Amino acid sequence: MVATRFALREIRFAFKQFRIFIACLFLGTAIIAAVGSVTTNIAESLSRDARIFLGGDVEIETNQRLLTDEEMAYVVDTAEEISMVSELRAMAHTEDFTESSLIEVKAVDDLYPLFGVLETNSNLPREELLAFKDGHWGAVPLEAIATRLGVDIGDKINIGSLVYEVRGVTAKEPDSSNAGFQLAPSILVSSNSMEDTGLITFGSLVEYNYRLRLADGTDAKLYEETIEEAFPDSDWRVRNKSSGGGSAQRFIDRMGQFMTLVGLTALLVGGVGVSNAVHGYLNSKTNTIATFKILGAQSETIFQIYLQQILIMAAISIVLGLFVGGALPFLFADFLESKMPIEISREFYFAPLAVAAFYSILISLIFTLWPLAKAKNISARQLFRIAISEPGENNIPKNYLITIVIMIVMMLAMVFYTAEYSELTAYFIGGMLASFALLFGTGILVRKGVSYLPRRYSPALRIALSNITRPGNSTLSIILSLGLGLILLTAIALVEFGLDSEIERRVETDAPSYFFLDIQKADHDSFKEHMLSQEGANLYRTVPNLRGRISHVKGVPSDEVEISPEMRWVLRGDRGMTFTDEVPEDNKLVEGDWWPIGYDGEPQVSLSQDVYEALGLVLGDKITINVLGRSFEVAVRSVRSVDWGTFGINYAMMFDPNMLSDAPYTYVGTLKSTPEREAANYQAITRNYPNVTTVRLKEVLENVQVLLLQIKGAIDVMASITIVAGILVLSGAIAAGHKGRVYDSAVLKVIGATRMDILKAYIFEFIILGVATGFVAILLGTVAAYGIVVGIMELEWTFSLQIPLITVFAAIVMTMSIGMFSIWKAMSVRPAQVLRGI
Repeated sequence: MVATRFALREIRFAFKQFRIFIACLFLGTAIIAAVGSVTTNIAESLSRDARIFLGGDVEIETNQRLLTDEEMAYVVDTAEEISMVSELRAMAHTEDFTESSLIEVKAVDDLYPLFGVLETNSNLPREELLAFKDGHWGAVPLEAIATRLGVDIGDKINIGSLVYEVRGVTAKEPDSSNAGFQLAPSILVSSNSMEDTGLITFGSLVEYNYRLRLADGTDAKLYEETIEEAFPDSDWRVRNKSSGGGSAQRFIDRMGQFMTLVGLTALLVGGVGVSNAVHGYLNSKTNTIATFKILGAQSETIFQIYLQQILIMAAISIVLGLFVGGALPFLFADFLESKMPIEISREFYFAPLAVAAFYSILISLIFTLWPLAKAKNISARQLFRIAISEPGENNIPKNYLITIVIMIVMMLAMVFYTAEYSELTAYFIGGMLASFALLFGTGILVRKGVSYLPRRYSPALRIALSNITRPGNSTLSIILSLGLGLILLTAIALVEFGLDSEIERRVETDAPSYFFLDIQKADHDSFKEHMLSQEGANLYRTVPNLRGRISHVKGVPSDEVEISPEMRWVLRGDRGMTFTDEVPEDNKLVEGDWWPIGYDGEPQVSLSQDVYEALGLVLGDKITINVLGRSFEVAVRSVRSVDWGTFGINYAMMFDPNMLSDAPYTYVGTLKSTPEREAANYQAITRNYPNVTTVRLKEVLENVQVLLLQIKGAIDVMASITIVAGILVLSGAIAAGHKGRVYDSAVLKVIGATRMDILKAYIFEFIILGVATGFVAILLGTVAAYGIVVGIMELEWTFSLQIPLITVFAAIVMTMSIGMFSIWKAMSVRPAQVLRGI
């Protein structure tokens, strides 16, 4: 009670000194609470409207084939309603063929959508949007396509052999989140119009999705299991409504965990600020604490007084952070809804707020107990002299050290318990802790190193070097506070530079100008002749293309095969495949040999090295491939090294021609054009062959760059938040050493130093610390970027000298800018006023 009474009495005058403390805790708490609240709101919305996002209670997906009569009869007997949506890539052209663009054609029937509402800017009834009227079928493009082609309501566009009328632009497509990443925006058309387009022929890459409405009360997951058991050998993919919005949910989960780690990083960086604030506050209370001790107060009582004060401040910071973070879904709900096809639930959820509070309480205690426990046993005599000398070694009592370690373990346990991607979390936490350790070691080395530097040439430099090593110096705090954020900025900038350089290098060397899809067998020779007749065209190449899936590996069903998550794609759905008599020029055999020309033996396959190793195969092992409903058991004859980073035509699976040459297939091709003829050749190709899907590399790169910019934006937010936290900590560190600077300034003035001498000394000090921090950030950031670019992305390393120079400059500017404010205040105090207080 005594400690509480004194704590409440003193706290009225403590808020000014705890501003940095409150800001650091508030920032980290608000970020974690906001990320948790937003992701939980989105997850609840996705769960609530799951069948809207999937398009039905159950979806059956097939590739290049419709359901068989037997399969369809089963579905008709067991479902209330069935809606079919077919999707394929094609080209859309303006009426006069002056503008063209790659599109995803989404052909829907009259029941679409089974759930949810299709919204367009024309507000026409659903039955009029796509119907045949006045000699034309209707089409509804996304805004991106309408803008790219320059069309609006009433304009005509060519898709395949048909001319469609634009009846509206999509404002909200209920099942759009089900599509995942698309190479091009979609256009809605009626499925009844597709036969006349000429786009669907044998071998066309068409995906059919049957959306089912089940009877009320039917268990969708049980239905999925039942239909899979009824047709165990079918090559379809069945999903129930719990998968609705799956791609969106996975993206939200990953970004949520990523941004939670951002908040935790900001909290940890802020923890240094908390420690500095506590240290600075205790320094300002040395006379009070010494007086308490002289009057007989026990160390434990004094410890409780200041611990309670700090906890009250922490509680205020955390509550404010929780309030702001929890309110974010309400404040930004409209913005989120404009970016995603969902309705945010706009609710407070206890769990994410509790997690944020848990992290914040632990961080505040971990970084508070250390300076409090260290100061607990300092004698009154040492306290009165603390401003002008080190207090000496005061070991932290063992019980406090054990408590701190337990809280660190609790925090890490919670991080990994709530993490869905534990490996990523482990790398992130490990890298962060390693960075802290290296920055801490750098601070110690700087303090030790400057003591050996010569000091006789410049009085200002001598004072600056002494300030770095003097009692109560801020060296460690400054390096720790800025270092982590600058490491992140350097690493991010170098990774981005590496990606941009790699794309530019490949585009300039071996990248084709166009990709061609769905070249029909009958058109192959004439198409080739037309391509090679174009001015500036060269390096034309085509290969047969068809799709199939791996159904068994060494006799084991594909869904039971153990494979690493990053290679799961090879067993998920249909994959592109080809057949050839010769090894592709840009592939290299690493095991086995190629079948001879004219081979007519048992079916054989050549696999890419990454697929071969992921499936745990050896030469001669057999896998089962399902192509258009027919299964082939093929033996692995060879393994190829494939560079997936090129813009050429590459396949994970290549078969002998004897196996697949009689199957229905189309061709895919590439063509390189001179830059000055690229646009003109593109128009000529799309005008003469409107049914061939022509993809300009320029458009693909634009779509990829949009995605990369979104990812870059999220990463930049992370670095910016860490920098903000670092600036707050830096401010606190400099503020904590303000009292010592006031004494230094007063003494220097008494012995004859001018303001300019003192100013130069402090400028030298902050330049030295800024340069030291910048160089460490360059080293660690470069190492991290190299590991990502070379180790993870497997790209060629490219270094930019400009980025490190900017890093060092930023470190100097930030330390100078914040430090000058403290310096000016220290130099403004009169010496007599300071010396009377000693």
